[in-house]
Amino acid sequence: MSYNKNLSGEKTGIFRNRLVIRGFLVIVFVLLSTSLFAQYFDGGLLAGFNGSQVRGDSYSNGFHKLGFVGGAWVQANINDNWYWGLELKYSQKGSQINPTAKNNYYLYIYRLDYIDMPVLIGYKYQNFLSFFGGVSFDYLTHRSASDSFGPIADVTGNLHDWEIALFVGLKVDFENMVNRDWARNFKFDLRYQFSAMSIYGVNGLFFYYSPYAQFNSVISTSLYYTINWRGKN
Repeated sequence: MSYNKNLSGEKTGIFRNRLVIRGFLVIVFVLLSTSLFAQYFDGGLLAGFNGSQVRGDSYSNGFHKLGFVGGAWVQANINDNWYWGLELKYSQKGSQINPTAKNNYYLYIYRLDYIDMPVLIGYKYQNFLSFFGGVSFDYLTHRSASDSFGPIADVTGNLHDWEIALFVGLKVDFENMVNRDWARNFKFDLRYQFSAMSIYGVNGLFFYYSPYAQFNSVISTSLYYTINWRGKN
């Protein structure tokens, strides 16, 4: 009976994740193909890497968990200096302990995969540099934990399916730095993101700490590619 319940739960989780991924792809397609939308927004694709840890999981000893981040973005100017943006991306987070002689070659991997939707506002400091910050609404699509001895089932049992996070960062526009044709469509993005509420166990106030609280802590580096929208001048 227990096996059937577990199997049913796994099927439900797989089905739910497929719906999220399909919805993500549909939204990306809409963002990248609507000519009317393109008249008011810049946008394109992004890809990069996360260095992450989970504060509160007893293993937060550095940003050792390497993960992929990729998706789509849009951005619109408010005035000459200020802009706002919206992103939709797949982001691999978690924490990791790499085996060394100091820890008796112990391996620990905590995998947390999210669909993130950051909303940001930015300030153009110079023609090639801007600073930004915002809030990200994230949905957990996959969770797992394992160590040198195999899977650890109870670690991920009480994780929330959602995350609210805050982030700050800077963006470098290659077009205004490098006199090359390829540079016209690329930007470099560096940001730090931290869970504003615990992703595990408790539903306290923002930054509410308890013995069971856990917080994603992520440093991301990404390349942003600007698509020349069809019909855009």
